[in-house]
Amino acid sequence: MERWRIIGYAIPATTASLLAVALWMGNVALAFGVLAAAVAVSFLYAEWLKGRGEIISDERTLRIEEMASRRTLQVLVLALAFAVVALSLLSDDEPNLRSAYYLALGLMILASTLKLYLKHRYARVM
Repeated sequence: MERWRIIGYAIPATTASLLAVALWMGNVALAFGVLAAAVAVSFLYAEWLKGRGEIISDERTLRIEEMASRRTLQVLVLALAFAVVALSLLSDDEPNLRSAYYLALGLMILASTLKLYLKHRYARVM
């Protein structure tokens, strides 16, 4: 594997690790700093690859990303649906879980609505 591809995998892995440490320490400012640095490093990395003449995306990689995104969204909505059902049942006995139920329900509705909106929008554009 080429060295430049390893860097592409190291950026999100390092970001996730540093973010986990920052949240474990309870330092929200550090967590936001890690996210900001990750965005900056990602943009710099993409510009560096363009400068080298590397092909970052072609039809195959775009198709792979579309399929991965679709499957991720399906799994996310399904997991949220199970969480909503479980939290609905559990919140009857544990009232402090009611806010988690509303959060999961809101996220499921948001993700589903966003998917429908974007599907409609791209059907018109493409």
